[in-house]
Amino acid sequence: MDDNRRRSRVSTHFTAKFRQPGRAPVALLTENISLKGLLARPNAGIESGQTGMVRIDLSGAAAIEIECRVIRSEGSGVAIDFMPMDEESFLHLRNLVRFNAPDADRIDSELKTPAFDTD
Repeated sequence: MDDNRRRSRVSTHFTAKFRQPGRAPVALLTENISLKGLLARPNAGIESGQTGMVRIDLSGAAAIEIECRVIRSEGSGVAIDFMPMDEESFLHLRNLVRFNAPDADRIDSELKTPAFDTD
């Protein structure tokens, strides 16, 4: 894990949607995901600083839906930072990350330190 990162990233290729009120959803393909955010392509129509909701549909009616902020949008993709989320989305996200991680126990050990700034 990069020294500046608080959470391990795992390689994924899930379809996600970035939504903002009054705008059509933008489809994304995740490249990696962590308990703190994701990197995805493409970034058409998404600009740095925007806030919205990201949604990843799972099997059946299960979905991960998280309020987020775009921290980087450039030709290489879009980096999205997750904001605090509800318990159900967190549990689905945790399971998704653990399932795709080479060391699932490491993901659990990362939960011992805060991922979000408290100031």
